Amino acid sequence: MAQQNELSAAWNMFRLMRRIHISPAYLLVPVVLSLAAAACEGVSVGLLIPLLQGFLTKDFSFVQQAPVLGPVIRYLSTYTGVADKSLFGLLLGIFVGAVVLKNLLRFAAFTGMDYVAMRSLHHLRKTLFARYLSFGKLFFDRTPIGRHSITITDFANGSLRPVFAMDKYVNLLFSIISYLVIMSMISWKLTLFALPLFAILHFCVQLFIDRIRRYSRALSEKATALNKKVIEILSTIPLVKASNTEDSEQRHFGIISDERARLEFRSNNLQHLVPPLQELITLIAVLILFSGMLYLMVHEQTVTAPAFIVYFYLVLNAASKFGTFTGLRTALAVSVGPLEEVLRVFDDADKNLIPDGTRPFTGLKRCIEFRDLRFSYAPGKEVLRGVSFTVPHGSVTAIVGSTGAGKSTLINLLLRFYDCPSGSLFVDDIDVREYRTADLRRHMALVSQETLLLHESLRSNIAYGLPDATDEQIMEAARRARLADFIRGLPKGLDTLIGDRGVQLSGGEKQRVSIARALLKGAEILILDEATSALDSTTEQLIQEAIDDAIRDRTAIVIAHRLSTIRNADHIVVIEEGRVIEQGTLEELIGLKGAFHRFWEQQKFA
Repeated sequence: MAQQNELSAAWNMFRLMRRIHISPAYLLVPVVLSLAAAACEGVSVGLLIPLLQGFLTKDFSFVQQAPVLGPVIRYLSTYTGVADKSLFGLLLGIFVGAVVLKNLLRFAAFTGMDYVAMRSLHHLRKTLFARYLSFGKLFFDRTPIGRHSITITDFANGSLRPVFAMDKYVNLLFSIISYLVIMSMISWKLTLFALPLFAILHFCVQLFIDRIRRYSRALSEKATALNKKVIEILSTIPLVKASNTEDSEQRHFGIISDERARLEFRSNNLQHLVPPLQELITLIAVLILFSGMLYLMVHEQTVTAPAFIVYFYLVLNAASKFGTFTGLRTALAVSVGPLEEVLRVFDDADKNLIPDGTRPFTGLKRCIEFRDLRFSYAPGKEVLRGVSFTVPHGSVTAIVGSTGAGKSTLINLLLRFYDCPSGSLFVDDIDVREYRTADLRRHMALVSQETLLLHESLRSNIAYGLPDATDEQIMEAARRARLADFIRGLPKGLDTLIGDRGVQLSGGEKQRVSIARALLKGAEILILDEATSALDSTTEQLIQEAIDDAIRDRTAIVIAHRLSTIRNADHIVVIEEGRVIEQGTLEELIGLKGAFHRFWEQQKFA
């Protein structure tokens, strides 16, 4: 089961690489280089036996009769004219050359693997970010931003951790294989006797791998919770300070941080316990092998003293390398949690993806029509219940109703932030789902009650999404939004940074920046969602004049809490509890003495 988990983690990792367009074939060159480096290492280690034997006997002539090395030496002697007495120099030269080439190849393999690993991480971060941008608004409504932030940064790196160390493990694997080949050539009996050592190491390490894997998943959960808490609290600092909850939030943060620290401590302890355990088992096994080698030397005389020394060296190095190689399994176990979080992003389930249409949209010709529109955020709880009304081209349609009636949901469906049921929302008698989403949004401009601003300059915020806008066009939009005098009064003008979410601006100034952005876009369909709710009476009057100018000869949908802002609407739709209960002109609705009349009376003297 444990092996299946590790194989599954490895398979998921390579599947992830293919998803980000990094073919596992890119690993082929570093792997081949590692194989060549291991072969050179095998040659250098194998040469130790004749070097030691010739040095002890002061005679290297036996080398020319050696099974594998002999033909090579005779071939080289033919071209270099090396005499028997100079064979030591030739062997030493081959030995040094093999060691130098091994290190050059290993460096090239490490460099190649590091390049693949860094490119993989780079592509993964870009792909994750693009993936998040493709999700529907409803997905972000239901999930914490902190989770997404840590996925793109920490979890992306953790999921590919084995790739970063792959060069080391590939080299170790090939080195172990070359060591086993040489050990078998020295004494296949001893090698068969030594193999249980590696089996013992495997089973001992396995006891820790399972626990490390569990800690990895738990750590991912705690890291998400910690990041969520940081973003949540730092983004609501005014609330925290006004409520005097600094101490309680600090305690809450401390609890989560302590839990994460304990998990990291235990996981790190397990990882640190593996090497000394491997060394202890290796020591015991080597002592047993040492006894067996002495037996073969004394009683069977099948192993020479130089071979004994080299074999002893190989056993120690092979055991050490095998112990290090098991680190790959540890790395795979540690990456399980982050890898699962990253792969969850690529799963379409619960991502509220908005299907894109294929029909181009070049502009509104006739009308926008809602036909018996029904919508639910969750199964069994309808937010909109059979909404039907029409927004003619060039008209101003106002939507009014109490909080939670479903007004903003209508706008989110029209903008394709949420996916509406087929056959319920039409633009020029064509289902809105058939249009290209980008085309629709290009012809719409939104000014919402929740002002969305970036920690950038005023210029960047007003011209967001309009990279070709000139300063003259930006200032004209600002003038129409009654923001020009404010900008001219700033030391840096349009280059002034407005802070995180526009914290350096007042509520009215934020709203005017948003209105200027919509005016600069010049879209033919203007959507105003409580656009004047954050303004004082004087500013509201100025902005209303700007809005009246902006919606002239355009199609406008206005969601209004203050009914005084919709006096000039061509059509008014009243929504309550997700249903259209009244619609008509201002005079008609007041004359009905119904819900709109009650709203009007309540705000008459406001």
